[in-house]
Amino acid sequence: MASTRGPIATNAAVRVTRGLQVRSSSSNDSASIDRGGSGSGRIVAIDITRGFAICWVVLYHLWSDLRYPNVYPQQGDSFRAVPHRFAEGNFGGGLAAIGDAFFRVGYLGVPLFMLLSGLSLTIVALRREPARSRVGPFLYRRLRRVMIPYWAGLAITLAFAAALAFVQWQRHGGAAYIDYLQRGDISIDGNQLFAGVLLAPRIFRDEWQFAPEGSLWFVLLIVQYYVLFPALLAVMKRVGPWLFLAMTLAMTLASLGAMTLVAGDLVEHRSWVEMGAPFRLFEFGAGMTIAYLLVLRPQTLAGVARTRLVGLSSAALGGAVFVAACLIAPGAPMAVVQGPTIVVGLALMFVPLIAKTPGWLEVSVPGRSLAWVGVISYTVLIVSEPLRSVTHTMSAEGAPDGWIVLWAIAGFVPLTLLLARPLARVLRLVEREEARLTVGELVGGVAAGGGIDVEVGATSVKSS
Repeated sequence: MASTRGPIATNAAVRVTRGLQVRSSSSNDSASIDRGGSGSGRIVAIDITRGFAICWVVLYHLWSDLRYPNVYPQQGDSFRAVPHRFAEGNFGGGLAAIGDAFFRVGYLGVPLFMLLSGLSLTIVALRREPARSRVGPFLYRRLRRVMIPYWAGLAITLAFAAALAFVQWQRHGGAAYIDYLQRGDISIDGNQLFAGVLLAPRIFRDEWQFAPEGSLWFVLLIVQYYVLFPALLAVMKRVGPWLFLAMTLAMTLASLGAMTLVAGDLVEHRSWVEMGAPFRLFEFGAGMTIAYLLVLRPQTLAGVARTRLVGLSSAALGGAVFVAACLIAPGAPMAVVQGPTIVVGLALMFVPLIAKTPGWLEVSVPGRSLAWVGVISYTVLIVSEPLRSVTHTMSAEGAPDGWIVLWAIAGFVPLTLLLARPLARVLRLVEREEARLTVGELVGGVAAGGGIDVEVGATSVKSS
């Protein structure tokens, strides 16, 4: 999901100034962005947000595994429990309810990540607009960078499942090894392999959506967005960002409405609704629109980033919109607008972070930690999925809750992070140290007439 390319220099001296992290280009400790074009960087706020999104998803998986089988209370009920607990005077229960509500909707890190994907691709494209004849090479590069890690993740999951099945077979016996392989926590059979290897069949059946590497179902959605991106960008540049945003919203609502008319609700054909680009195009289009405004019309978002009060107000409004959308029941008539409304809430919450001037967050330990995770987000998901099988197996075999929690804290989380970084390097998703920029520094540098190499969302480009 994320990658780094293009070091600003090779010297080990590091200097952090107002959220900009660079490596010095000489033994001189004074490091700066070269406006003449030899500089390079990443937008650190996007990495922070991406890191948050991926951590949210992984924590959702962990939370649901630890709560099994009482995993899925109604989404709205999780939020309604919060004021009820405080009204009862149960302060501890209210805090626990807030945590449950937050983790219960952790899967919504996916639309946040899709919004960031649209934002990242568009920033890169607007800095360096490829000729029409270069659409083919663009798609080849993008699909290669997402599909090779996908197949690697699939292979890792299959190998882990085979090893786990062997251990179970040796411990319990009573059946052939192939039975443990086909009926284990990660089910491996011909249909699962067919859907997993080819990717596209995942959308056709609900039982194939998570076949067999559950966390990587989103790759099919990303592939669709990549294929559509050149055409979407051309439309946005022709009609402008606001009409383009309205068009993606109309497409999303029309697709969801049509599915409701045909199937009666949005649950009947879940795999189509969750993995089909027409049903959620608004999230990608919103990211593209934000990028257009940041790069070409920065004055439009200047008010959001001008003061902390305005930014906090936007985030608070976004949080309220987000919670209101989460309260909509899946089968309710308003379910058609739930997804787009959630995207609006997420955008209102995170645009102030991306558009603001750099500050303490960019250099703080939490901010830098999230940015670190954001850079290796793809491999975090790849590694975490097979490790979840350990948690599932411990639960299925009746392990004490304390041991399961200990594994989650001392095993699952650190192993995921420790293994994700070297895997990202092997898959060439992370190669070298990078400079990190804010959007303001990026746009300001280009406006000054210089060129700057920029790495945003796993794509490196030199703008001029």
